[in-house]
Amino acid sequence: MGDVTIAGRKLHHFHIAAFFRSREEEYEVLGSYIREGIDAGEKAIHICDPSLKHDHLQHLERMGVPIGDCTRTGQLEVMGWNDAYLKAGRFDGDSMMALLEEAVMTSQAEGFSRVRLMGHMEWALEDRPGVARFAEYEARINHLLNRLRQPAICIYDLNRFDGSAVMDVLRTHPYALVDGVLRENPFYVPPEQLLGTSIPDSHA
Repeated sequence: MGDVTIAGRKLHHFHIAAFFRSREEEYEVLGSYIREGIDAGEKAIHICDPSLKHDHLQHLERMGVPIGDCTRTGQLEVMGWNDAYLKAGRFDGDSMMALLEEAVMTSQAEGFSRVRLMGHMEWALEDRPGVARFAEYEARINHLLNRLRQPAICIYDLNRFDGSAVMDVLRTHPYALVDGVLRENPFYVPPEQLLGTSIPDSHA
């Protein structure tokens, strides 16, 4: 497998928090990351607001992703967060990690060498059972991604998340993408230290 690059920089960790102030900025910055994976024949799994799935596909098409072919072959899978983070109307971190691991294992069995994951995180602002534990999930998933060795970008809209939530996000991601620049995150705290105990992922 080749390198994974985001915003022109080679990725050395697997869990990235990406902060944007507009959807236009998001797609401009992440376009090369998305196209790089598609061009390399890798699997792309994107999780977004179910009401914006069509809009997301249109953005991908405008950046040159052959939506029809990629969807038909299974290379591209776009899910609403009601089928992922908020399945059954609530958030359960263990279930979400199990879903991601199953998706990666299935994709690899289908012949994809790598899975590039992207998730829009505004679901965490909804008044649903379990969402208050999203920061704990973001910490714990580092173990899973490191074991699977698959890159995941968690996308945060700075117009929606307040300063306290942003600090929680920064403490749980080794890499941060801010103002179009990817940096090692100095605010990152290892999961065991942050949560005060040893927290293996659910299938370690």
